[in-house]
Amino acid sequence: MKKAILALGMICFMLVVFISGCTQQNNKGNEGSTTGKTLTMTAKELNDDMSVNSDWSTYFTIAYNSLEDGDTLILQDKITNISYDSVTNSTMVKFEWTNGSISFSIKLAFEGNITGSYIVGDNVTITQKIKHVTFTYQNLAYDIELFEDQWESQDYFSFNAGSALGGLKPLPQSCIAKA
Repeated sequence: MKKAILALGMICFMLVVFISGCTQQNNKGNEGSTTGKTLTMTAKELNDDMSVNSDWSTYFTIAYNSLEDGDTLILQDKITNISYDSVTNSTMVKFEWTNGSISFSIKLAFEGNITGSYIVGDNVTITQKIKHVTFTYQNLAYDIELFEDQWESQDYFSFNAGSALGGLKPLPQSCIAKA
């Protein structure tokens, strides 16, 4: 039961906070092909471009339809919430949209406190390369695409899986800028 709750929590966290996919076959990551294309998307477009599949007991995949390992994503959107967490020394930046009466959001964590530089309503660009990783954690095979700067290693993920950031690193401040 504890394993299932942890796995579900990590999955939800990855979906809501880090919208990423692909996996790593070893601690150094796989070297896969790189297309090198650059795409610009809003948070909603990125969310709509993502495919998530899982049987919740043996595998979990996140993949983008338009992005591949090595591609560059430029996320352009308006900040709808921003808050600093001193425990993780990271700032959570939220992008929100509605579809009918339902609200959706993507949250991204950034290193340190950036609340003095960015506020709600700021239009920002976040530039990241896509990384594909595969690994196994607690008998669940992950095959995910994520932002390259979020990934350290399988060991880092395993050691930090239960943290507020779900085993991924906060993004560097250098990848966010006002639009």
